[in-house]
Amino acid sequence: VWYYNNLRGKPNKKKIISRERGYHGCSVVSGSMTGMSFYHDNMDLPLPQIVHTGVPHHYWGATPGETEREFSARRAVELDQLIERLGPDNVGAFIGEPVLGTGGITPPPEGYWEAIQTVLKKHDVLLIADEVITGFGRTGSMFGSQHYGIEPDLITIAKGLTSAYFPLSAAIVGEKVYAVLEDGADKVGAFSHGYTYSGHPIGAAAANA
Repeated sequence: VWYYNNLRGKPNKKKIISRERGYHGCSVVSGSMTGMSFYHDNMDLPLPQIVHTGVPHHYWGATPGETEREFSARRAVELDQLIERLGPDNVGAFIGEPVLGTGGITPPPEGYWEAIQTVLKKHDVLLIADEVITGFGRTGSMFGSQHYGIEPDLITIAKGLTSAYFPLSAAIVGEKVYAVLEDGADKVGAFSHGYTYSGHPIGAAAANA
C-alpha cells in the first residue's frame, strides 16, 4: 500500500484503517492492524500509521431496535467520518476479514460490505480482504469476498492454501494495483522485498496437490 501510493505520487496516503477485534497477525505491522489490545500492550503498538474503526458485530453494537442494515449504514458513516477526520489524502487502505475470525467468528451484518465499499471508493482507499481464514471454500464460495460481494484490491491468503500441511501464504494483487507496480518497476526498478523462504518448492507443491 505504501509503495503503491509512493509510485502514484501520493506519499502521504499511508494510514491503514483496520477494525476493532479484527485479527491480522502479530508482527509489528500486522499486530498493529489486529484490533485487540493484548497484542499491543507493552509492545509499543499500534504503529501511528494504523487506525481502528468499529467492529461490525450487530449483536454487540446495535442500538435497541436497530436493524442489521441500519447498523451497517451507521458503521459506514463512522468510517466515512474517520477518513474525513484523518484526511482522505492520508488514508491508503482499509483491511478486514470477510467474516470476523478471532474476534468472534461473526458473519457481517446485512448490507455491511456494500456500504463500506461505497465509502472506500469515494475516498480512493484500497480494500484489503484478509482471507487467511475465509479463503478456499470456508464460506461456500472459493473466497469469502465472492460470498459477500466484496471487490478487494488486495487479498491475503494462507491456511487453506495448503490445508495447513505446509506453511505457505500469498497475496493476490488486483489489476489496478498491479498496473501501478508494473509501471513502477520500469521507472524505479523491480519490487525488491522478499523472504528467505519465498516461493519454497515444497510449499508450492503442497498448494498444487
